[in-house]
Amino acid sequence: MKIIYGPKGFGKTKIIRDDVNAAAKTAKGNVVFITDKAVNSVGIDFSVRCVNTEEYGIAGKDAFCGFMKGLMAGNRDIEYVFIDGVYKITKTDVPDLEDVFSELEKLSAETGVKFELTVSSAKEDLPKFILKYL
Repeated sequence: MKIIYGPKGFGKTKIIRDDVNAAAKTAKGNVVFITDKAVNSVGIDFSVRCVNTEEYGIAGKDAFCGFMKGLMAGNRDIEYVFIDGVYKITKTDVPDLEDVFSELEKLSAETGVKFELTVSSAKEDLPKFILKYL
């Protein structure tokens, strides 16, 4: 799992969009980009499956983890999943997302899917459970 971190306004969404487009050019499997707003998917390669979580009414960590499991179960050809703003999608503060990161790590181990996420936080403010992904 890869984490892109920085304070609000740092440019995390641009960085992850660039990474999504780079993956789309080289991936042998499917590439998925998950965001909380459709506007964030502007400029994403057309081969990438963009998912706007507002359309699915995801609220909370459990709903998000269930959504991710369903995504993996429904498509065994996913190679990369990029998640922009997991705290906004789950409506959960970053320090309270340890179980979500654990679930994504487990899904990655079980499926081979590579995850990349953005986290709005300065490095010194990141919770310890995130530091292992840096």
